[in-house]
Parts: sequence; C-alpha cells; structure tokens
Amino acid sequence: MGTVAKIRFDDYGSSVAQALDAVGAARRLPAEGLIILKPNLTNSSPPPVTTSVQAVEAVYRYCRAHTKAEIIIGEGAGSGRTCDVYDALGYIDFARREGLRLVDFNDAETVELRNPNALQLKSFHLPRIAQEAFVISIPVLKDHSFTKTTIAMKNMFGLAPGRYYAGTWNKAQLHTPSTDDSVVDVCLYKKPDLSVVDASVALTGGHLAGQKKHVNLILAGFDPVAVDTVGSDLLGHDPGWVHYLTAAEGRLGSRRDIEIVTG
Repeated sequence: MGTVAKIRFDDYGSSVAQALDAVGAARRLPAEGLIILKPNLTNSSPPPVTTSVQAVEAVYRYCRAHTKAEIIIGEGAGSGRTCDVYDALGYIDFARREGLRLVDFNDAETVELRNPNALQLKSFHLPRIAQEAFVISIPVLKDHSFTKTTIAMKNMFGLAPGRYYAGTWNKAQLHTPSTDDSVVDVCLYKKPDLSVVDASVALTGGHLAGQKKHVNLILAGFDPVAVDTVGSDLLGHDPGWVHYLTAAEGRLGSRRDIEIVTG
C-alpha cells in the first residue's frame, strides 16, 4: 500500500514540509551520499508549465534540515539549453545563494544500462551522477498531450540526455512509438525515490499551453505510481485509463489501496 499526502497549499515552505512530514520523509532521506532535486523544466516558460523555483527551494530546505547528504539540482531541458532555462526561471540565482551545483543531464557523462524486460527501451543512457543518487521528482500537476498526465514519473524524462534522445526537440525519441511505454522504461532504469508535486496551480488541457486550474494542494509520496494515480484523478482522469499507470502496476508501485493523508 502506497501512502500519498494531499496537503492544502498555504505557502511552499509550510505546505511542502507538512506533506513531507506526513509521509515520514525525514527518517527515509539518506544520511549521506547525494540527493538530486529534479524539477520539471521542460522549457523556459514560467510556472505552471515549469516547476517554480520556490517549490524546489522548499524541498531543499526540508532536506537540508534533516540530512547531511550533498544536495544538487539536476535537469535536462526538453527544449533549448538547460543553462538558459535555469537562468530564465531563477535557478541560477537560487543556486548561487545556497552554493548548490546545477547539473545539465543533457550533457552529462552517462552509463549505458540494459533491461531485456523493458517495454521498448531495452537499453538506456543514464547520467552516471544519477545512478546511485536519491532522486526527488518535483513536477507540476499537468495534463499531457500524449500520456494524459505528466506528473512524478514522466518528469524523469529529464534524465534522458539530449545527445542520445533528441529529434525535433531534446527528448523526441522517447515519444515514439509509445510515450507511455517510455515513461515506464525510464523509471525502470531510475524511478523517483521520493516525489513532491506542486498542485497549487495545475495545467489542464496540455502540458505546454493549457489552462490554469487552482487545485491548492501539495502532493508527496514514495510510490510514484500511487502519487501519479492521485494526481491523475485530481485532473479528472480515470487512472485505469492512463496507460503508463496500468503498465507500471506491480513493476514500479501500485495504483491500488492507496492511503491518502490529508491536511
């Protein structure tokens, strides 16, 4: 049974901390090693197309208060140069203030992994820095043109280096023949260890140019399938008809018997 926190959004600092406390994050964060904060910075558009730097800062401050592990921010933009996206959305200023490293997964050193049980990506070029890291997925709650929803699991597309998976945009090759299957496969190679979803203002009708919807929640959980199930339901989608969720059932988590903690 997965546990998902659904916490009313008042402000990022208090609501993110409450959500993480609700799922017992403090005792499950690694005491040492590397934590990667992974926002959804698909391009340089402002939130809710992309993850607010304030949301990432709130997760960072929670982690910093509960672990001595190194904390960095990692992303591989879906369009444009990641460094430019970081700059446009305030991440460079935040990183300078806190002395944080910003990593560009599109250009990172990789290790090629293989999984004969993958749905379509039988091999995958994973950034080496992420291989043993504790990754926290920090997406926005959004509809998606191909997968119905893009939440914690699809956010891991940012790990795919553009030099291997680009086409007309940086991750184009992951969208054929099935974007849903690629979501499952990328997460089989590296799934989120923890997810914090900014559902304060969601994006409906599309992931790049949709309509804003004030959901006024922060979601958190360790089971990404459970988190995305709750998020998909909030967006009005039956999770049983979201292919990447049904394909991930029992492999990456479960959409069944979810315990929801509210606040």
